[in-house]
Amino acid sequence: MAQRVRHSTARPTGGRPSVAPTPSRSSVPTELPTYRKPSHPLNLNAQRRLRDLVHDQSLSLIKEHNTRAEVLITKIAGEINDMTRAKEERTARRRKKWEKGINVEEREEEERKLKELQSKVDDMTIQLEESMRAVIDNDVAAQRITQSLEWLQESAPEELRREYATQKSQRDSQIHSQSQRRQRSQRDGDGDEDMDVDEDESTPGPTLPEGSRIALTGPSELFKNRSDQKKNEYTSHSHKARYAKNNTYIGFKNIVHDAKYGDDGPNLPHPDHWFTEAGEPAHGVTQHGNDSDDDLVMDRGTISVRCPLTFLTFKDPYTSKKCPHSFEKDPILEMIRQSKTMLGGGGQRGQGHRAVKCPVTGCEQMLTASDLAPDPILIRKIKRIQQAEAQNDQESDADSEDDVPQVPRSQIDGSMEIEEPVVSRHSVVKREARESVVPATQQPPQSSKIEDLGSEEDDGEEEEEEEEEV
Repeated sequence: MAQRVRHSTARPTGGRPSVAPTPSRSSVPTELPTYRKPSHPLNLNAQRRLRDLVHDQSLSLIKEHNTRAEVLITKIAGEINDMTRAKEERTARRRKKWEKGINVEEREEEERKLKELQSKVDDMTIQLEESMRAVIDNDVAAQRITQSLEWLQESAPEELRREYATQKSQRDSQIHSQSQRRQRSQRDGDGDEDMDVDEDESTPGPTLPEGSRIALTGPSELFKNRSDQKKNEYTSHSHKARYAKNNTYIGFKNIVHDAKYGDDGPNLPHPDHWFTEAGEPAHGVTQHGNDSDDDLVMDRGTISVRCPLTFLTFKDPYTSKKCPHSFEKDPILEMIRQSKTMLGGGGQRGQGHRAVKCPVTGCEQMLTASDLAPDPILIRKIKRIQQAEAQNDQESDADSEDDVPQVPRSQIDGSMEIEEPVVSRHSVVKREARESVVPATQQPPQSSKIEDLGSEEDDGEEEEEEEEEV
């Protein structure tokens, strides 16, 4: 059944003039009321809100941001100095050609570009170092906020109760004294209530008129006072006291120095020499001859590319803070987890931290998980050593190919085969021994077994016997 549609015949009436919308209450700016100090101690709800502030996620986000900033600043500083050192090495190789008269016309331009690059990178490194110190200051500020909130949570309730009791006692005493003065004035017929109080009737503390409101030091004031106090203590220290022992800053300086000088440059000075006597950063690197014997100096001769536990090439090395030995992360941490030796804990069973004796023979240090840390400098050095070894192997292979006599193409027929060059067993054994040897600073544990590869004399005798048999 079709539906019947009715059409309106009424003419539209003139629209009412539009009226500007009335601003809502939320859009009207309101002034915050004048701050009034609390008049009573914190109740349970207020104390719970303080605990929530301590565990607020905002502080965790700030710390994560600071950590990412520290990593990126260190990475960028290392990369730009790596780039500059690579440019310096290329220019040094070209200088040898220029001295021989090859492409001399490009020398002036290349030297100019190198100086410009060095100047720019030096300026950028200084700026990055300043940024690193600023990030460290921000990290300390975040820790200061956390510590101040923790102190506030523990101390504010008692502080306000104590202050409330003091002011309440003073207020009650003052009110009682004023009441006595009024009664005495009424008895004497004197209506002046503002007469001076005798010295023996005076009460300590501020004069609080009857009905006045107690004003306590609020939690926000306590937090600000505590935070400002700790901030002043921190900023009063010199740059040396703030940064020379900071692990993040030490890591930054190590990466920059390694990227700038590589393995052939001077040793990084002791942190005591990173700042001037006035406490300002000492830019540039100088070699000091009075370094302590306790300083650990690593060079190409004392670095092993293999873990003394797995005898495999390092992938994620962790270095001990107590001794100069490095291990692959997972094996050494697994050894510590399975250890039954405990350090600390006051001799109580099950207390303290698991520890193992350093696996390197002759080292007596006891290591816990907290004594080990990632070693980016070692990774950089290992990569350079591996690159140098690969380059040497390529050059050796090229020299070997040049020494092999080539048979003229005209003497080769379809059935003739070219014999491969003979490599003596002695050279193979020596090469394998060289690749598997572990330096003295990182010898394997005593329980490990190392196969005796034999001496060179034994190898020579075996070669002579083989030649006689042939």
